[in-house]
Amino acid sequence: MVTARPAPALLPGDGPTESRSGRFGPVLAEPRIARRFEDEDRVLTLRNVRILCWIAMILVPVAVVLDYFAYPQLLLEFALLRLSCSLCLILVLLATRTWIGHRYYRAFTVLVPMIPAFFISLMIHVANDPGTSYYAGLTLCLVAIGFMFHWTFAESAFALGLTIIFYLLANTGALLRGVSMESMGVFVNNCVFILLNGVVIISGSFYHHRIRVREFLNRVEVEQQRAELEASNQELSDTLKQLRETENQLFQSEKLASLGRISAGIIHEINNPLNFTNQAIFVLKKKSRHLPDAERTEFERIVGDIKEGIGRVSSIVSDLRGFSHPDSGLLMDVDVVVAVQSALRLMSKDLNDSGTDLQLELPAQLRVKADQNQLVQVLINLIHNAMDAMKGRPAPRLEIRASKTSDRALIVVSDNGCGIPEDNLAKIFDPFFTTKEVGEGMGLGLSVSFRMMNHMQGGIEVTRVPGSGTAFTLWLPTPRPS
Repeated sequence: MVTARPAPALLPGDGPTESRSGRFGPVLAEPRIARRFEDEDRVLTLRNVRILCWIAMILVPVAVVLDYFAYPQLLLEFALLRLSCSLCLILVLLATRTWIGHRYYRAFTVLVPMIPAFFISLMIHVANDPGTSYYAGLTLCLVAIGFMFHWTFAESAFALGLTIIFYLLANTGALLRGVSMESMGVFVNNCVFILLNGVVIISGSFYHHRIRVREFLNRVEVEQQRAELEASNQELSDTLKQLRETENQLFQSEKLASLGRISAGIIHEINNPLNFTNQAIFVLKKKSRHLPDAERTEFERIVGDIKEGIGRVSSIVSDLRGFSHPDSGLLMDVDVVVAVQSALRLMSKDLNDSGTDLQLELPAQLRVKADQNQLVQVLINLIHNAMDAMKGRPAPRLEIRASKTSDRALIVVSDNGCGIPEDNLAKIFDPFFTTKEVGEGMGLGLSVSFRMMNHMQGGIEVTRVPGSGTAFTLWLPTPRPS
């Protein structure tokens, strides 16, 4: 079975195309971008609200100097109104620290300038002078505070409307009682001046808001392009790494091919003296008939040991010839015991040197439909990996078991090594995946084994052994009864 930034991060698809034109300017149509813009705007707006509250709380009482020269008879009343204005601004400043300020932060952009405008209108009403110059304070609230707050079109229009209403209500009593033509002219001029200033504020707010949205979208696009560039750089880096690994793989394949060609010559040269030795043993065995009975037994035992050793060498040479021979690609009946013994003979030195306890459970006459060379190579890969996993562990144990089901044979290779982490189980058959140090492996053994098992119409799966260790299970089709 193959198994802490303040603003939200930019998400795929975010970009300047995520905006559309609304009735009063550009609207952020994509919800994720709109939330990000709102988060940034909230931080900036609340900061400016607090700054302007402090500025207004200081400047409004200080402006009592104007009252001293313009309306000295109303100095006390105006001073109380100015202190009341500062007190209201303190309450607003405290409210910005609560959930109300966090949720309704845009409302404070109108509330803060309208508080001084309201108290200035009260002073105009108390002065009972439609021609007063205090109307300039109303325009100051609109111009200075409006631009600093970055009003939207709707907010600037609402603030202008409230300011005009305040000014008209402040002068309603005096106008109803009657005023001179000169005072009426000044009043009309003041109204026109406030209105013209408001038109400038509305126009500026409209275009400034559009500029802010465009700048935000441009910044989002730059961040998206930067993220895409970083992703491309990472992809390029991964590709270069894979190219280097592929180059190493090709180099290794070339070395193996050269080794195969050299092995063919060496095998041929070894076979000739082996044949001569076998013939000499045959002659020696015939000569033993002329020996005395007391010496013949010992002589035949020694000759038998030599013949057994020569037989083992011949088996190893035969296995090496079959392993280095190009794959035929044909599936034949293969004896599982013979394939396992061939793999063990080729790995015998490593098994003996490591002191591995080898346990075999192989039923006789168990045959599978496979390519013997490929099956031996898969077994060698699994045995080699098991020995790596058991390196440095006490009492290393390798078990190879085989069994037969109704339609296929199972070969299980298990060890008591370090095991495979759960997160890596689904990736160990991927090409180039390895947990070994650089230079100790390229992560191709299990990938090649997986491909070979599929070629033989079989499969391979891995499971974790309870406690520790790993078990690889191979399955192959069995020959059909003739």
